[in-house]
Amino acid sequence: MKVKEIGNLTTDPNYGEKGDVKYCNFNVAINNPFIKEDTEFVNVSTFGKQAEACRDNLKKGSQICVEGIIKATAYLSKDGEPKASLNIKSNEVLFLGKSINKERNLGQNKDGYSQIDAALRKTDENHTSIQQNPDTALER
Repeated sequence: MKVKEIGNLTTDPNYGEKGDVKYCNFNVAINNPFIKEDTEFVNVSTFGKQAEACRDNLKKGSQICVEGIIKATAYLSKDGEPKASLNIKSNEVLFLGKSINKERNLGQNKDGYSQIDAALRKTDENHTSIQQNPDTALER
């Protein structure tokens, strides 16, 4: 199942390389906007250039938007108790807060939502143009 979630890192990213594969793993806390006390904790895995970017730009507390495939895993704890975890194999990670790498932070909006706002405005513009002229929408 594909998901897109916004949350904050609960740990610093763990970067590594295994052969030619570069990977970065970290945990994200995702708050339920409707129930204040409801927070999900998700493990995120990134690969390749995305893993390097996460290593260079994220730290504990960083706010991100992550998109990817989610999978629930059930297991037994050391005490024999049944447990479950949520894991996202990421396709894309957007850095919403301030970057820890100052050179890469130039030009970012301080509120961290500029990329999402721009994408929503673009979607609204396309939607408006289709509503205003439905004949040209079929030609696209």
